[in-house]
Amino acid sequence: MPRLLAPGRRTPLARVTLLTLVQGLGAAAAAFATRALFEALHAGAPDLPLFPMVVLGLSGLVVATSRIAARVQSERLAQSYVLDLRAALFEHAAGMAACDVAARRSGYMSLRFVGDMTAFRNWAGRGVPRLVAGGILIPATLAVLGLLSPALLLAVLPPLGIGLVLILAGGLRLAPLHRRLRARRGRIAAEMAERMTLAPDLDRLGRRNKELHRLHRQSGRMIETALARLRLAETLTAIPEMMAGLTAVLILLIGAREGLGTGTIAAALSALGLLLAPMRDLATVWNLHAGWRAAQEKCAAALARRQRPPYGTRGLPKGPVSLRIEALELPGHPKFSCTLAAGEAVRIALGERAETALFNILLGRDPKPAGQIQLSGIPLDELSRGALRRNLCRIGPDVPMLQGSLRRALIFGTGISIDDAVLRDRIRHLRLDEVLCPDGDLDRRITEGGRTLSLSERTAVSLVRASLCHPRILLIGQDFAAARPEVTNAVQRWIDGTTTTVIWGELLEVPITTATHSTSLQANS
Repeated sequence: MPRLLAPGRRTPLARVTLLTLVQGLGAAAAAFATRALFEALHAGAPDLPLFPMVVLGLSGLVVATSRIAARVQSERLAQSYVLDLRAALFEHAAGMAACDVAARRSGYMSLRFVGDMTAFRNWAGRGVPRLVAGGILIPATLAVLGLLSPALLLAVLPPLGIGLVLILAGGLRLAPLHRRLRARRGRIAAEMAERMTLAPDLDRLGRRNKELHRLHRQSGRMIETALARLRLAETLTAIPEMMAGLTAVLILLIGAREGLGTGTIAAALSALGLLLAPMRDLATVWNLHAGWRAAQEKCAAALARRQRPPYGTRGLPKGPVSLRIEALELPGHPKFSCTLAAGEAVRIALGERAETALFNILLGRDPKPAGQIQLSGIPLDELSRGALRRNLCRIGPDVPMLQGSLRRALIFGTGISIDDAVLRDRIRHLRLDEVLCPDGDLDRRITEGGRTLSLSERTAVSLVRASLCHPRILLIGQDFAAARPEVTNAVQRWIDGTTTTVIWGELLEVPITTATHSTSLQANS
């Protein structure tokens, strides 16, 4: 977990502390100016003293200005903290195995970046500054009361202490309510995020009413927890208001009994009003802290999940690459072995799950077993990330794609900058212009994951990428068999002109050949 008070965030917090101290000084100046003015009124002075009037007028401006500046610095602190959290979560997810990421519910993973970030931002931007403000303003106000009259300070301390104890005791009960509310709210949000795309199919299958009933049932439990949390949080916030009336009565009684002047009593009541704000803030701090704790526990658990082993540092020698697999553990194939000479093509007889697992291992998406896979005699786990990215490529519809133009989709991940004219020539050379862009428009918009593209179009995109990268090992899975003949034939023609080592999926009726790649896809097409 990133630290809240990392070196780059200490300066904004120091500024918040300084600005809060300025607010305390402004409040103290206002209390003493109020006493001076009331004493002048009580004495029947024809003209009120100018200096206390100026101080009282400026104190409000100073307090308001410093409060705004402190809020801005608090938000700067909060946004910096949330940015580090998002980066940490993304870095951790990027280092996880693809199988572990797939096992996580996408709705819950998105909540880490949305719902939990609100709790973190509120704690850093509102909770911590209010805690600092309470730690400064409450002692400062008590010091002002002590300077006005020690008897008034003694009158304020008992109700103040009782109020703080009640806020502390009630705040301890907020954490379990926040955890329960977060769990129920998160479950609803995750399910809705995942099922919204299935809503038309759920309606077609006659499950609309069942899903609505489920939503109402879950929401009812969530609302009950939310109301219980809100009731307790608002009660804690109201405790200072309950305390204020009793404390004001005590100030008036003690002031009258001790024979204190009207100005002193008025100044004490003014200081009491200033004391209410930090007291209310302390009650709010508990609520923000409880929400932060619930989110922090989940984020800490997410950041504790296992990571892939780090990539190696070695590269591959020049020329075609051989592949050797020895006793590899795959789903349904406990001891899979395979040997390919450099430039050879082989059809592997694996099920879909085993094939996906093998391809993920070869591409570096899942943990690489030590020594069981070798490329040109080099263990797979010793190869660098760049070596794997440049030399292994997957052709098929399961291709990573971000939202953007068709141009971006075609060169995504290749690290190549290419002119539009050259890119169009490459598409025409592969005879994929009718599949990808019959009008030559490379600005065509593509959605995240290529959802608006057909299976054949996504496969064609993967072939264009491979032709730009010139990989030395090509992985073609079973899903390739469903592509249009124009695409499968384009892949065959491109492979025939290379010395790439090829692994075909078992559903593709492709004979095993050597470096000439003189195979045919007639049976598939």
